[in-house]
Amino acid sequence: MNEYFAWFGLPGTFVLTMLMSLLSLVLAVCKKKKAAWICFAAMATSSVGDLFMTRFGNLEEIFGGNCFVLGAAFFMVAHILYLTSYRMYAKAKSYKFFNGGVVAALVIALACLVYFTVVCAQRNDFSMYFLCMLYLIVITCNCATIFSYAWASVTEGKKPYMALAGIGALSFLLSDMIIGLDALAGISDFGWLIWWLYPVGQILINIFAI
Repeated sequence: MNEYFAWFGLPGTFVLTMLMSLLSLVLAVCKKKKAAWICFAAMATSSVGDLFMTRFGNLEEIFGGNCFVLGAAFFMVAHILYLTSYRMYAKAKSYKFFNGGVVAALVIALACLVYFTVVCAQRNDFSMYFLCMLYLIVITCNCATIFSYAWASVTEGKKPYMALAGIGALSFLLSDMIIGLDALAGISDFGWLIWWLYPVGQILINIFAI
């Protein structure tokens, strides 16, 4: 997708992430809720993470091999901000946290844990394992929170369209998993999916934070 946004001589990844942050800002202004502003903060933080992950400009010269770690750190903060926002929305509607959505998120997280552990064991390389497991914990918390909100909105709030928030969280998680595959095992065959899953996921998460 990013190739369609290579405007003004700038990388498509940069233009796309800036547009996503602009959309999040517009949504926050329109919604006029604190939780929506937290979502904007999450998207803006993600954009900073994108700059590090894509080694925009001369960031690699300045930070060297730390770009990936710094990008991951910004994304972890973004996940924490998103879960904070969605938890605020859930509490405002008196939704219970533990439901089928949380169970689904935990099953997905367990599958990711097992898979990454097997990959590291096969390669006998656990150098990135701690960072990935820490990241997985944060992602799981965010995914569980959004899944919980989406599940409750559909079953209790009778709003089937809110399932799209859960789809957004899943898309975001899958894009992170593909990045993890590349970092842990050098598997980059699915890299082209990142800039489809990631923007779609973030946009859905921001739009359906209501």
